[in-house]
Amino acid sequence: MIELKKNRKHMMLALKLLVSALLLVFLYRNTPLQQIAAVLAQSKFVFLLLVGGIILINIGLSALKWRVLLLSDQIDIPLGKLAVSYMIGGFFNLFLPSNIGGDSYRIYDVMRQSGQGARTAASVFADRFSGFIALTIFSLAASAFVAMRVDQPYLILLPLVVFACLTLALYLLWLKTPVLWLLRVTRLDRFPRLIGFCEKFFSALGHYGSETGTLVKVMLLSFAFQFFLIVSVYLMALAINATVPFVYFLAFVPLITLMEAIPISIYGIGVRDMGYVFFFQYAGMGEAYTRSLAIVFLAVTICYSMLGGLLYLGRKVVVSHAGPPPDDTAS
Repeated sequence: MIELKKNRKHMMLALKLLVSALLLVFLYRNTPLQQIAAVLAQSKFVFLLLVGGIILINIGLSALKWRVLLLSDQIDIPLGKLAVSYMIGGFFNLFLPSNIGGDSYRIYDVMRQSGQGARTAASVFADRFSGFIALTIFSLAASAFVAMRVDQPYLILLPLVVFACLTLALYLLWLKTPVLWLLRVTRLDRFPRLIGFCEKFFSALGHYGSETGTLVKVMLLSFAFQFFLIVSVYLMALAINATVPFVYFLAFVPLITLMEAIPISIYGIGVRDMGYVFFFQYAGMGEAYTRSLAIVFLAVTICYSMLGGLLYLGRKVVVSHAGPPPDDTAS
């Protein structure tokens, strides 16, 4: 059984590598690499320094939003530890499915400290889901303007569909019935611990929704985080001398970010490139610039992820030097 699971994981990894490779070949086959190299060679690194500052701000905002959710369930983890866990989760995103794979590490990390698995999972889910809602609302508002500006009414359809799907998902979670039905059909309701986990998970989600103050804080922090994310991509575009009105980034970056969450490639590679090429053509951004922007974004996120990797390595070193906890019974 264990060997079968390993083989499945290896097959899924190989399939995602294949999807990423095929998308990259398809997108870059007719684009002279010399043009991309020329665009990147003229980059203004001062804008990338500003991006680094925004990333630090967003780490603080993310940790604060997570802490608000956890405190709502009486789980008190220091802000600094949550920030470190968030950054290490970013490192694990390089290897786990889609760009939200690192959330599993965040759940594991805080669960070790709190002992509350279901409530920790609910906090991470609410954190991620609130971010998706904020992204979609930004895109929905800006896409209406962009669709009229470029005379392409269908551009507003995608954020509308995403918003409808998120609303439906939220409604189904509120009902709980579909999830319980799925457990019953799959006969997973035979496991009391799983049923107990689901009950605590839904209880935590319902608690967030019933506390107006918590809900307002979470959404305000979500909008702030996603706005700074969009600004950072805009600064990356300025770094490669791609001057496009900011409203296009408000409309398209959220959609590209949502596309990256689909677990069909490694770290969103290929999918992200396709998104930049497809959407920013309507903003008049040339092919060399759209592909260069995708490369810069990937380079920045890998640097950020490597910082999380260093923090993870540091944790391992500290734990190994600390040794096992003292045996109180010896005295």
